Amino acid sequence: MNDGVSTAAGYHWATAHIRNRIKPHFLDFDHYPRPFKTYEALKRIPLIKADFSPGKDLMVLFRREKPAEPEQSLGFQALSRVLYRSYGVTREEKARGIRFFSRTVPSAGGLYPCHIYLMVRQMEGLETGVYYCNMIQEFLDLIHRGGFSHGRDRAFDLSFVVTGTFFNSAWKYRERAFRYLLLDSGHLVENLNLALRAEGLCPRMDYDFEDDKISALLALDKDKEVPLACIHVSGKAFRPEEKFRTVPDLSGYCLKEIEDESNAISYPLLKQIHDLGKARIETQPHDAEAAKVLAFEPDDRRVLLDSETLNPPLDYERAVFSRRSKRNFIPARLNRKNAFALMESASSLYKGQQEVSPRALPFLTVGALLQDVEGFKDGFYIFSGEGGSLRLIRKGQFHEPLSRICLDQQWISRAAVNFLFMANLTGLETALGPRGYRLLLMGAGRIAQRIYLAATGLSLGCCGVGALYDEEARTLLGLNPDSALFYAVSAGPVKGSGFQ
Repeated sequence: MNDGVSTAAGYHWATAHIRNRIKPHFLDFDHYPRPFKTYEALKRIPLIKADFSPGKDLMVLFRREKPAEPEQSLGFQALSRVLYRSYGVTREEKARGIRFFSRTVPSAGGLYPCHIYLMVRQMEGLETGVYYCNMIQEFLDLIHRGGFSHGRDRAFDLSFVVTGTFFNSAWKYRERAFRYLLLDSGHLVENLNLALRAEGLCPRMDYDFEDDKISALLALDKDKEVPLACIHVSGKAFRPEEKFRTVPDLSGYCLKEIEDESNAISYPLLKQIHDLGKARIETQPHDAEAAKVLAFEPDDRRVLLDSETLNPPLDYERAVFSRRSKRNFIPARLNRKNAFALMESASSLYKGQQEVSPRALPFLTVGALLQDVEGFKDGFYIFSGEGGSLRLIRKGQFHEPLSRICLDQQWISRAAVNFLFMANLTGLETALGPRGYRLLLMGAGRIAQRIYLAATGLSLGCCGVGALYDEEARTLLGLNPDSALFYAVSAGPVKGSGFQ
Protein backbone atom coordinates (compact mmCIF):
# COMPACT_ATOMS: atom_id res chain seq x y z
CA MET A 1 0.00 0.00 0.00
CA ASN A 2 1.51 3.31 -1.10
CA ASP A 3 -1.43 5.70 -0.93
CA GLY A 4 -1.52 8.25 1.85
CA VAL A 5 -4.39 8.81 4.28
CA SER A 6 -5.84 12.04 5.59
CA THR A 7 -7.76 10.74 8.62
CA ALA A 8 -7.21 8.12 11.32
CA ALA A 9 -10.47 6.40 10.31
CA GLY A 10 -9.14 6.39 6.75
CA TYR A 11 -5.98 4.65 7.93
CA HIS A 12 -8.02 2.04 9.78
CA TRP A 13 -10.11 1.11 6.76
CA ALA A 14 -7.19 1.39 4.35
CA THR A 15 -5.42 -1.34 6.37
CA ALA A 16 -8.49 -3.58 6.67
CA HIS A 17 -8.06 -7.29 5.98
CA ILE A 18 -10.27 -8.66 3.20
CA ARG A 19 -10.72 -12.40 2.79
CA ASN A 20 -8.63 -13.88 -0.05
CA ARG A 21 -6.92 -10.52 -0.63
CA ILE A 22 -4.18 -10.59 2.00
CA LYS A 23 -0.88 -10.53 0.16
CA PRO A 24 1.62 -13.21 1.27
CA HIS A 25 4.43 -11.75 3.35
CA PHE A 26 7.85 -13.37 3.74
CA LEU A 27 9.16 -13.19 7.30
CA ASP A 28 12.85 -12.39 6.98
CA PHE A 29 14.42 -13.93 10.09
CA ASP A 30 17.85 -12.81 8.90
CA HIS A 31 16.70 -9.30 9.78
CA TYR A 32 14.59 -10.03 12.82
CA PRO A 33 14.09 -6.79 14.82
CA ARG A 34 16.20 -6.27 17.92
CA PRO A 35 14.23 -6.38 21.19
CA PHE A 36 16.34 -3.68 22.89
CA LYS A 37 18.44 -0.61 22.04
CA THR A 38 22.17 -0.18 22.56
CA TYR A 39 23.91 2.98 23.81
CA GLU A 40 27.42 4.01 24.73
CA ALA A 41 25.91 5.10 28.00
CA LEU A 42 27.14 7.91 30.23
CA LYS A 43 26.50 5.54 33.13
CA ARG A 44 25.13 1.99 33.39
CA ILE A 45 23.23 0.94 36.52
CA PRO A 46 22.18 -2.70 37.12
CA LEU A 47 18.65 -3.20 38.38
CA ILE A 48 18.14 -4.91 41.73
CA LYS A 49 16.57 -8.35 41.35
CA ALA A 50 14.86 -8.35 44.72
CA ASP A 51 12.37 -10.91 45.97
CA PHE A 52 8.73 -10.04 45.42
CA SER A 53 6.26 -10.29 48.26
CA PRO A 54 3.06 -12.18 47.43
CA GLY A 55 -0.24 -11.16 48.92
CA LYS A 56 -1.28 -8.03 47.02
CA ASP A 57 -4.88 -8.46 45.89
CA LEU A 58 -5.19 -7.95 42.13
CA MET A 59 -8.88 -7.02 42.28
CA VAL A 60 -8.17 -4.36 44.92
CA LEU A 61 -5.64 -2.78 42.56
CA PHE A 62 -8.27 -2.89 39.80
CA ARG A 63 -10.90 -1.21 41.97
CA ARG A 64 -8.78 1.92 42.26
CA GLU A 65 -9.02 2.07 46.02
CA LYS A 66 -6.52 4.46 47.55
CA PRO A 67 -3.16 2.87 48.39
CA ALA A 68 -2.78 1.63 51.95
CA GLU A 69 0.10 4.08 52.43
CA PRO A 70 0.09 7.77 51.55
CA GLU A 71 1.78 8.79 48.32
CA GLN A 72 5.52 8.43 48.78
CA SER A 73 8.80 8.74 46.93
CA LEU A 74 10.13 5.82 44.92
CA GLY A 75 13.48 4.32 45.94
CA PHE A 76 15.77 2.43 43.55
CA GLN A 77 14.84 -1.01 44.87
CA ALA A 78 11.14 -0.20 44.45
CA LEU A 79 11.87 1.22 40.98
CA SER A 80 13.51 -2.09 40.05
CA ARG A 81 10.41 -3.96 41.22
CA VAL A 82 8.19 -1.67 39.15
CA LEU A 83 10.23 -2.24 35.99
CA TYR A 84 10.42 -6.03 36.44
CA ARG A 85 6.65 -6.20 36.96
CA SER A 86 5.97 -3.91 34.03
CA TYR A 87 8.21 -5.30 31.29
CA GLY A 88 10.41 -7.98 32.79
CA VAL A 89 11.48 -11.13 30.95
CA THR A 90 9.63 -14.24 32.14
CA ARG A 91 10.92 -16.79 29.63
CA GLU A 92 13.65 -17.09 26.99
CA GLU A 93 13.74 -19.46 24.02
CA LYS A 94 16.10 -19.84 21.09
CA ALA A 95 15.24 -20.81 17.50
CA ARG A 96 16.75 -20.03 14.10
CA GLY A 97 19.72 -18.66 16.00
CA ILE A 98 17.50 -15.92 17.50
CA ARG A 99 16.73 -15.35 21.17
CA PHE A 100 13.00 -14.90 21.77
CA PHE A 101 11.75 -13.37 25.00
CA SER A 102 8.39 -13.52 26.74
CA ARG A 103 7.56 -10.69 29.11
CA THR A 104 5.01 -9.72 31.72
CA VAL A 105 2.85 -8.19 28.96
CA PRO A 106 1.65 -9.78 25.73
CA SER A 107 2.72 -8.44 22.35
CA ALA A 108 1.36 -9.02 18.86
CA GLY A 109 3.54 -11.68 17.26
CA GLY A 110 5.82 -11.63 20.33
CA LEU A 111 7.67 -8.69 18.72
CA TYR A 112 7.67 -6.23 21.67
CA PRO A 113 8.03 -2.95 19.78
CA CYS A 114 7.74 -0.76 22.90
CA HIS A 115 10.50 0.77 25.02
CA ILE A 116 10.51 2.45 28.44
CA TYR A 117 12.53 5.57 29.26
CA LEU A 118 12.82 7.17 32.66
CA MET A 119 13.03 10.95 33.20
CA VAL A 120 14.34 11.60 36.72
CA ARG A 121 14.28 14.94 38.49
CA GLN A 122 14.87 13.77 42.02
CA MET A 123 15.26 10.25 43.28
CA GLU A 124 17.54 8.68 45.85
CA GLY A 125 20.28 6.70 44.08
CA LEU A 126 19.82 8.23 40.62
CA GLU A 127 21.14 11.52 39.28
CA THR A 128 18.93 13.88 37.35
CA GLY A 129 18.62 12.90 33.70
CA VAL A 130 17.04 10.56 31.17
CA TYR A 131 17.58 6.79 31.29
CA TYR A 132 16.83 4.00 28.84
CA CYS A 133 15.38 0.96 30.64
CA ASN A 134 16.97 -2.14 29.12
CA MET A 135 14.76 -4.91 30.48
CA ILE A 136 16.45 -7.68 28.49
CA GLN A 137 19.89 -7.06 30.00
CA GLU A 138 18.37 -5.63 33.21
CA PHE A 139 20.03 -2.25 33.62
CA LEU A 140 19.44 1.47 33.18
CA ASP A 141 21.51 3.47 30.68
CA LEU A 142 21.95 7.17 31.46
CA ILE A 143 21.62 8.80 28.02
CA HIS A 144 20.91 12.46 28.85
CA ARG A 145 22.53 14.20 31.80
CA GLY A 146 21.67 17.70 32.95
CA GLY A 147 19.58 19.94 35.15
CA PHE A 148 15.87 20.57 34.86
CA SER A 149 14.51 24.06 34.50
CA HIS A 150 13.06 25.69 37.59
CA GLY A 151 9.50 26.02 36.32
CA ARG A 152 6.45 23.97 37.15
CA ASP A 153 8.19 20.77 36.05
CA ARG A 154 9.77 20.65 39.52
CA ALA A 155 6.42 19.22 40.71
CA PHE A 156 7.18 15.64 39.70
CA ASP A 157 9.88 13.25 40.89
CA LEU A 158 10.05 11.15 37.75
CA SER A 159 8.21 10.16 34.59
CA PHE A 160 8.12 6.97 32.55
CA VAL A 161 7.85 7.41 28.79
CA VAL A 162 6.54 4.56 26.62
CA THR A 163 7.63 4.66 22.98
CA GLY A 164 7.01 2.42 19.97
CA THR A 165 9.36 1.45 17.12
CA PHE A 166 7.65 1.03 13.76
CA PHE A 167 9.84 -1.70 12.27
CA ASN A 168 9.64 -4.07 15.24
CA SER A 169 5.93 -4.53 14.57
CA ALA A 170 5.94 -3.84 10.81
CA TRP A 171 8.44 -6.71 10.30
CA LYS A 172 5.37 -8.96 10.44
CA TYR A 173 2.33 -6.69 10.18
CA ARG A 174 3.47 -4.13 7.59
CA GLU A 175 1.16 -1.07 7.26
CA ARG A 176 -1.31 -2.52 9.75
CA ALA A 177 1.40 -2.35 12.44
CA PHE A 178 0.28 0.98 13.95
CA ARG A 179 -2.80 -0.76 15.33
CA TYR A 180 -0.68 -3.33 17.16
CA LEU A 181 1.82 -0.71 18.30
CA LEU A 182 -0.95 1.20 20.09
CA LEU A 183 -2.52 -1.91 21.63
CA ASP A 184 0.89 -3.15 22.82
CA SER A 185 1.67 0.22 24.39
CA GLY A 186 -1.68 0.17 26.21
CA HIS A 187 -0.86 -3.22 27.75
CA LEU A 188 2.48 -1.84 28.94
CA VAL A 189 0.99 1.40 30.30
CA GLU A 190 -1.48 -0.57 32.40
CA ASN A 191 1.25 -2.84 33.73
CA LEU A 192 3.22 0.27 34.76
CA ASN A 193 0.12 1.74 36.37
CA LEU A 194 -0.55 -1.38 38.46
CA ALA A 195 3.12 -1.84 39.38
CA LEU A 196 3.35 1.73 40.70
CA ARG A 197 0.06 1.41 42.57
CA ALA A 198 1.37 -1.80 44.16
CA GLU A 199 4.18 0.35 45.64
CA GLY A 200 1.64 2.69 47.26
CA LEU A 201 1.97 5.40 44.60
CA CYS A 202 -0.64 7.32 42.61
CA PRO A 203 0.64 7.49 39.00
CA ARG A 204 -0.91 9.98 36.60
CA MET A 205 -1.32 9.18 32.92
CA ASP A 206 -0.50 11.74 30.25
CA TYR A 207 -1.33 11.16 26.57
CA ASP A 208 -1.71 14.78 25.47
CA PHE A 209 1.91 16.01 25.27
CA GLU A 210 3.97 17.57 22.49
CA ASP A 211 5.50 14.61 20.68
CA ASP A 212 8.45 16.50 19.19
CA LYS A 213 9.58 17.83 22.58
CA ILE A 214 9.57 14.37 24.12
CA SER A 215 11.33 12.94 21.03
CA ALA A 216 14.06 15.59 21.39
CA LEU A 217 14.56 14.78 25.07
CA LEU A 218 15.01 11.09 24.20
CA ALA A 219 17.01 11.74 20.99
CA LEU A 220 14.60 9.57 19.00
CA ASP A 221 14.80 9.11 15.26
CA LYS A 222 11.24 10.27 14.53
CA ASP A 223 11.11 8.22 11.34
CA LYS A 224 11.60 5.05 13.37
CA GLU A 225 10.42 5.53 16.97
CA VAL A 226 7.72 7.71 18.53
CA PRO A 227 6.52 8.57 22.07
CA LEU A 228 3.04 7.30 22.91
CA ALA A 229 2.41 7.81 26.63
CA CYS A 230 3.88 9.33 29.80
CA ILE A 231 3.29 8.10 33.34
CA HIS A 232 4.17 10.63 36.04
CA VAL A 233 5.02 10.02 39.70
CA SER A 234 4.84 13.22 41.69
CA GLY A 235 6.27 14.57 44.91
CA LYS A 236 3.96 14.87 47.88
CA ALA A 237 4.19 18.63 48.38
CA PHE A 238 2.30 19.82 45.29
CA ARG A 239 -1.37 19.89 44.41
CA PRO A 240 -2.33 17.67 41.43
CA GLU A 241 -3.58 20.60 39.37
CA GLU A 242 -0.09 22.18 39.49
CA LYS A 243 1.67 19.17 38.02
CA PHE A 244 2.96 18.25 34.58
CA ARG A 245 2.06 21.38 32.67
CA THR A 246 5.44 21.66 31.02
CA VAL A 247 8.07 19.27 29.71
CA PRO A 248 11.41 19.24 31.60
CA ASP A 249 14.25 21.13 29.95
CA LEU A 250 17.53 19.24 30.26
CA SER A 251 20.92 20.60 29.36
CA GLY A 252 23.81 18.59 28.02
CA TYR A 253 24.28 16.24 25.10
CA CYS A 254 21.79 13.40 24.65
CA LEU A 255 23.18 10.13 23.35
CA LYS A 256 21.72 8.54 20.26
CA GLU A 257 21.17 4.83 19.85
CA ILE A 258 23.96 2.80 18.27
CA GLU A 259 22.39 1.93 14.94
CA ASP A 260 21.42 -1.65 14.22
CA GLU A 261 23.09 -3.08 11.12
CA SER A 262 19.96 -4.99 10.07
CA ASN A 263 18.05 -3.65 7.06
CA ALA A 264 14.90 -2.21 8.61
CA ILE A 265 12.17 -1.78 5.99
CA SER A 266 10.43 1.58 6.09
CA TYR A 267 6.65 1.86 5.76
CA PRO A 268 5.90 5.57 5.20
CA LEU A 269 2.22 5.10 6.03
CA LEU A 270 3.11 4.32 9.66
CA LYS A 271 4.89 7.63 10.17
CA GLN A 272 2.10 9.37 8.31
CA ILE A 273 -0.65 8.07 10.57
CA HIS A 274 1.41 8.92 13.64
CA ASP A 275 2.07 12.43 12.37
CA LEU A 276 -1.66 12.93 11.76
CA GLY A 277 -2.18 12.44 15.50
CA LYS A 278 0.61 14.73 16.70
CA ALA A 279 -1.69 17.72 17.09
CA ARG A 280 -2.79 18.29 20.68
CA ILE A 281 -6.42 17.45 21.42
CA GLU A 282 -9.08 20.13 21.25
CA THR A 283 -12.33 18.44 22.19
CA GLN A 284 -15.31 19.31 20.01
CA PRO A 285 -18.91 19.06 21.28
CA HIS A 286 -20.58 15.74 20.56
CA ASP A 287 -23.71 13.87 21.59
CA ALA A 288 -24.34 10.24 22.50
CA GLU A 289 -25.33 9.41 18.92
CA ALA A 290 -21.76 10.08 17.75
CA ALA A 291 -20.48 7.23 19.94
CA LYS A 292 -23.07 4.61 18.98
CA VAL A 293 -21.70 1.50 17.28
CA LEU A 294 -24.81 -0.57 16.55
CA ALA A 295 -26.87 -0.20 13.38
CA PHE A 296 -30.05 -1.12 15.29
CA GLU A 297 -31.65 -0.43 18.66
CA PRO A 298 -31.64 -3.61 20.80
CA ASP A 299 -34.04 -4.48 23.58
CA ASP A 300 -33.03 -3.14 26.97
CA ARG A 301 -32.32 -6.45 28.75
CA ARG A 302 -29.59 -6.10 31.38
CA VAL A 303 -27.63 -8.30 33.75
CA LEU A 304 -26.23 -6.50 36.79
CA LEU A 305 -22.58 -7.21 37.55
CA ASP A 306 -22.08 -7.29 41.30
CA SER A 307 -18.48 -7.82 42.37
CA GLU A 308 -17.96 -10.98 44.37
CA THR A 309 -15.27 -11.68 46.95
CA LEU A 310 -12.81 -14.26 45.72
CA ASN A 311 -11.43 -16.67 48.30
CA PRO A 312 -8.52 -16.94 48.13
CA PRO A 313 -7.97 -13.52 46.53
CA LEU A 314 -6.09 -13.28 43.22
CA ASP A 315 -2.41 -12.75 43.90
CA TYR A 316 -1.08 -9.83 41.85
CA GLU A 317 2.57 -10.93 41.80
CA ARG A 318 1.70 -14.45 40.69
CA ALA A 319 -0.60 -13.15 37.97
CA VAL A 320 1.88 -10.69 36.49
CA PHE A 321 4.86 -13.07 36.43
CA SER A 322 2.88 -16.15 35.34
CA ARG A 323 0.99 -14.44 32.52
CA ARG A 324 1.13 -16.25 29.18
CA SER A 325 -0.92 -16.07 26.01
CA LYS A 326 -2.75 -19.40 26.30
CA ARG A 327 -5.27 -20.47 23.68
CA ASN A 328 -5.66 -24.22 24.19
CA PHE A 329 -9.26 -23.69 25.28
CA ILE A 330 -11.55 -26.59 26.13
CA PRO A 331 -15.37 -26.75 26.06
CA ALA A 332 -16.03 -26.48 29.79
CA ARG A 333 -18.60 -24.46 31.74
CA LEU A 334 -17.27 -21.24 33.25
CA ASN A 335 -18.65 -20.82 36.77
CA ARG A 336 -20.43 -17.66 37.83
CA LYS A 337 -17.79 -16.41 40.28
CA ASN A 338 -14.97 -16.64 37.73
CA ALA A 339 -17.18 -15.10 35.05
CA PHE A 340 -18.02 -12.12 37.25
CA ALA A 341 -14.33 -11.63 38.11
CA LEU A 342 -13.49 -11.54 34.40
CA MET A 343 -16.31 -9.08 33.75
CA GLU A 344 -15.10 -6.85 36.58
CA SER A 345 -11.57 -6.88 35.18
CA ALA A 346 -12.95 -5.72 31.82
CA SER A 347 -15.09 -2.95 33.32
CA SER A 348 -13.10 -1.73 36.33
CA LEU A 349 -11.22 0.89 34.32
CA TYR A 350 -14.53 2.66 33.63
CA LYS A 351 -15.45 3.30 37.23
CA GLY A 352 -14.56 6.73 38.56
CA GLN A 353 -11.95 7.01 35.86
CA GLN A 354 -10.09 10.29 35.46
CA GLU A 355 -6.83 9.14 33.93
CA VAL A 356 -7.46 6.68 31.09
CA SER A 357 -8.05 8.99 28.15
CA PRO A 358 -11.39 10.13 29.59
CA ARG A 359 -12.15 12.05 26.40
CA ALA A 360 -11.81 8.91 24.27
CA LEU A 361 -13.55 6.58 26.71
CA PRO A 362 -17.14 7.45 25.63
CA PHE A 363 -16.26 6.19 22.15
CA LEU A 364 -14.90 2.84 23.34
CA THR A 365 -17.61 0.17 23.45
CA VAL A 366 -16.63 -3.07 25.18
CA GLY A 367 -18.71 -6.13 24.46
CA ALA A 368 -18.59 -9.86 25.16
CA LEU A 369 -19.67 -13.00 23.37
CA LEU A 370 -20.58 -15.64 25.97
CA GLN A 371 -21.11 -19.38 25.65
CA ASP A 372 -21.69 -21.91 28.43
CA VAL A 373 -21.18 -19.31 31.17
CA GLU A 374 -23.11 -19.88 34.40
CA GLY A 375 -25.74 -17.20 34.99
CA PHE A 376 -25.77 -15.92 31.39
CA LYS A 377 -27.63 -16.85 28.23
CA ASP A 378 -25.37 -17.50 25.25
CA GLY A 379 -25.17 -14.37 23.15
CA PHE A 380 -23.69 -10.98 22.34
CA TYR A 381 -23.55 -8.46 25.22
CA ILE A 382 -22.31 -4.88 25.64
CA PHE A 383 -21.09 -3.33 28.91
CA SER A 384 -23.16 -0.35 30.02
CA GLY A 385 -23.66 1.87 33.03
CA GLU A 386 -19.91 2.49 33.57
CA GLY A 387 -19.40 -1.25 33.32
CA GLY A 388 -21.91 -2.03 36.09
CA SER A 389 -24.13 -4.15 33.87
CA LEU A 390 -24.21 -6.15 30.66
CA ARG A 391 -26.82 -5.38 28.02
CA LEU A 392 -27.97 -8.39 26.01
CA ILE A 393 -27.87 -7.45 22.32
CA ARG A 394 -28.63 -10.78 20.66
CA LYS A 395 -29.07 -14.33 21.89
CA GLY A 396 -27.27 -17.11 20.08
CA GLN A 397 -23.94 -18.71 19.25
CA PHE A 398 -21.36 -16.26 17.91
CA HIS A 399 -18.05 -17.97 18.71
CA GLU A 400 -17.76 -20.09 15.59
CA PRO A 401 -18.43 -17.22 13.14
CA LEU A 402 -16.05 -14.99 15.12
CA SER A 403 -13.29 -17.59 14.77
CA ARG A 404 -13.80 -17.58 11.01
CA ILE A 405 -13.68 -13.78 10.95
CA CYS A 406 -10.43 -13.81 12.97
CA LEU A 407 -8.56 -15.40 10.06
CA ASP A 408 -10.07 -18.85 10.72
CA GLN A 409 -8.39 -19.36 14.09
CA GLN A 410 -10.47 -22.22 15.41
CA TRP A 411 -9.34 -21.96 19.04
CA ILE A 412 -11.43 -18.78 19.40
CA SER A 413 -14.61 -20.86 19.03
CA ARG A 414 -13.75 -22.87 22.17
CA ALA A 415 -13.26 -19.90 24.53
CA ALA A 416 -15.96 -19.26 27.12
CA VAL A 417 -15.78 -15.47 26.66
CA ASN A 418 -14.66 -13.37 23.72
CA PHE A 419 -14.28 -9.75 24.77
CA LEU A 420 -14.84 -7.27 21.94
CA PHE A 421 -13.41 -3.75 21.57
CA MET A 422 -15.43 -1.57 19.20
CA ALA A 423 -15.70 2.13 18.39
CA ASN A 424 -17.45 4.67 16.20
CA LEU A 425 -14.30 5.88 14.44
CA THR A 426 -15.98 8.75 12.61
CA GLY A 427 -17.56 10.16 15.77
CA LEU A 428 -14.29 9.74 17.64
CA GLU A 429 -12.30 11.69 15.07
CA THR A 430 -14.89 14.44 14.76
CA ALA A 431 -14.75 14.97 18.52
CA LEU A 432 -11.03 14.52 19.23
CA GLY A 433 -9.22 14.69 15.91
CA PRO A 434 -6.80 12.00 14.66
CA ARG A 435 -5.07 11.76 18.05
CA GLY A 436 -8.26 10.24 19.43
CA TYR A 437 -7.45 7.02 17.56
CA ARG A 438 -4.23 6.74 19.54
CA LEU A 439 -6.04 7.26 22.85
CA LEU A 440 -8.74 4.77 21.89
CA LEU A 441 -6.48 1.82 21.09
CA MET A 442 -4.18 2.42 24.06
CA GLY A 443 -7.23 2.52 26.34
CA ALA A 444 -8.36 -0.80 24.88
CA GLY A 445 -4.91 -2.27 25.50
CA ARG A 446 -5.07 -1.19 29.13
CA ILE A 447 -8.41 -2.93 29.66
CA ALA A 448 -7.15 -6.03 27.85
CA GLN A 449 -4.14 -6.23 30.16
CA ARG A 450 -6.49 -6.39 33.14
CA ILE A 451 -8.37 -9.26 31.50
CA TYR A 452 -5.10 -11.13 30.94
CA LEU A 453 -4.04 -10.73 34.57
CA ALA A 454 -7.44 -11.72 35.98
CA ALA A 455 -7.59 -14.79 33.72
CA THR A 456 -4.10 -15.81 34.86
CA GLY A 457 -5.05 -15.37 38.52
CA LEU A 458 -8.13 -17.55 37.93
CA SER A 459 -6.02 -20.27 36.20
CA LEU A 460 -7.81 -19.57 32.92
CA GLY A 461 -6.35 -19.07 29.48
CA CYS A 462 -6.31 -15.74 27.66
CA CYS A 463 -5.18 -14.54 24.24
CA GLY A 464 -5.70 -11.31 22.29
CA VAL A 465 -6.47 -11.12 18.56
CA GLY A 466 -5.99 -8.08 16.33
CA ALA A 467 -6.08 -9.93 13.00
CA LEU A 468 -9.60 -10.04 11.58
CA TYR A 469 -11.59 -9.47 8.43
CA ASP A 470 -12.83 -6.01 9.33
CA GLU A 471 -15.93 -5.76 7.13
CA GLU A 472 -17.10 -9.27 8.03
CA ALA A 473 -16.81 -8.41 11.72
CA ARG A 474 -18.97 -5.34 11.22
CA THR A 475 -21.64 -7.46 9.52
CA LEU A 476 -21.61 -10.22 12.17
CA LEU A 477 -22.09 -7.80 15.06
CA GLY A 478 -24.51 -5.46 13.27
CA LEU A 479 -22.29 -2.38 13.57
CA ASN A 480 -23.11 0.83 11.75
CA PRO A 481 -20.98 2.01 8.78
CA ASP A 482 -18.88 4.37 10.95
CA SER A 483 -17.94 1.68 13.48
CA ALA A 484 -15.44 -1.15 13.71
CA LEU A 485 -14.38 -4.08 15.83
CA PHE A 486 -10.63 -3.59 16.23
CA TYR A 487 -9.57 -6.03 18.98
CA ALA A 488 -10.82 -9.24 20.57
CA VAL A 489 -9.57 -11.01 23.70
CA SER A 490 -10.53 -14.64 24.31
CA ALA A 491 -10.65 -16.15 27.80
CA GLY A 492 -11.80 -19.38 29.39
CA PRO A 493 -10.83 -22.81 30.73
CA VAL A 494 -7.77 -24.40 29.09
CA LYS A 495 -6.20 -27.85 29.13
CA GLY A 496 -4.39 -28.59 32.36
CA SER A 497 -6.29 -25.94 34.31
CA GLY A 498 -8.36 -28.40 36.36
CA PHE A 499 -11.54 -27.82 34.38
CA GLN A 500 -11.41 -31.13 32.47
